[in-house]
Amino acid sequence: MAHLLMIESWVGGTGRLFPPAITSLGHRYTFVTRNRGHYLDAKAREIHPVLEHAENVLTTETNDVPALIEFLRRQHGILQFDGVVTVCDYYIDTVAQVAQALGLPQGFSTHVARERRKDLVREAIQRAGLPNPRFGVVASWHEACDAARDIGYPLVMKPTDLASSAFVRLVHDEAELRDAYEALERFDRNFRGQPRERRWLLEEYMTGEEVSVEAVTFRGETTIVGVTDKSLTGFPYFIEDGHMFPARLDPGQVAEIETLVRGALDAVGHDHGISHTEVKLTAVGPRIVEINPRPGGNYIAELVQRVTGIDLLSAQIELALGRRPDLQARDTGIQSAAIKFLVPPAAGRVVAMHGLESLNGDGHLVRSTLSDVTGSELAAPIDNACYLGHVLAVDSGGHEARRHAEQAIARIALQFAPAT
Repeated sequence: MAHLLMIESWVGGTGRLFPPAITSLGHRYTFVTRNRGHYLDAKAREIHPVLEHAENVLTTETNDVPALIEFLRRQHGILQFDGVVTVCDYYIDTVAQVAQALGLPQGFSTHVARERRKDLVREAIQRAGLPNPRFGVVASWHEACDAARDIGYPLVMKPTDLASSAFVRLVHDEAELRDAYEALERFDRNFRGQPRERRWLLEEYMTGEEVSVEAVTFRGETTIVGVTDKSLTGFPYFIEDGHMFPARLDPGQVAEIETLVRGALDAVGHDHGISHTEVKLTAVGPRIVEINPRPGGNYIAELVQRVTGIDLLSAQIELALGRRPDLQARDTGIQSAAIKFLVPPAAGRVVAMHGLESLNGDGHLVRSTLSDVTGSELAAPIDNACYLGHVLAVDSGGHEARRHAEQAIARIALQFAPAT
């Protein structure tokens, strides 16, 4: 079986599912990280899966790509890798560069660096003549003010190079624009210590339901696996607090969404790898929110597998080895699967948590990761890193999985200490 080289990982979600997915297929992997401590939690009793399942763990600077390549060239001579992988957005381009230098296959597009940049995606969609919201790419406060006047309020300000909805903010006026601009200006390195692209993306605020399209491209041939729905909370931030697969849509909507996504993937040159493309269903038709050249996070891969039997994590592994993945759907007996995250309503110290016992014996739930956080000091919820856990529900008879998951989370209540 194959020996994979994994460069960094997400800590939650797919980062927990991907390591055992590799070993369950009989493969092994060497994990490379700049900081083992990033994957250690002093409060947790378990070893993080990415460390637990690794055959080797190597520590070296993964943010210095030329030095990393030389280090891994020597390791490759000893360990003999068969492909290069990651599930962390911030190291996708690193994987592509390492794989090219070592002459190894990898599971990402030729143009993955472009696909990772939200501003370059917007510009590619515009050049292709596809429907696009009004937008502006700016590098200064003066340019931001000019772009905001052209676009009009409300608008959305985004970083061009971050993930997990970090620093994505709904802006209603120039004062809020200034706050959002300065917050991002102060954040000069991303969450993995890499220098950031000093550009801001301003976009027309699009209203409507949001979905994502899960697809797999093998050597230029794209297969649409399905459409996942999404719920958001925490405005003016955009925190994803739930998903259901498949989304409850009529066939005409699905066809229109898929046509747009295929066009957008062609526009950015997506020629290989899994894609998770977010789409807003506006009153004037679907519009691309962003393209992610990797499997969807937040356990979307698990939702897809529970309903269709298609294993997107296995597909990612096969793509990284240069092999065509198995995308044949099968009857699993499940019609819909949904996940709902517990997002704290505000910052503060939790003095009581109610309703956890109500989850016991709920026949619609297949998993709950919620635990009592009484005594914890919670930060303000501003992105997807704020989750306190989740429930996962399934429905064998229809599209009620989301309702089951939402009802379960609705029974949980946090009580905070009075503000002082």
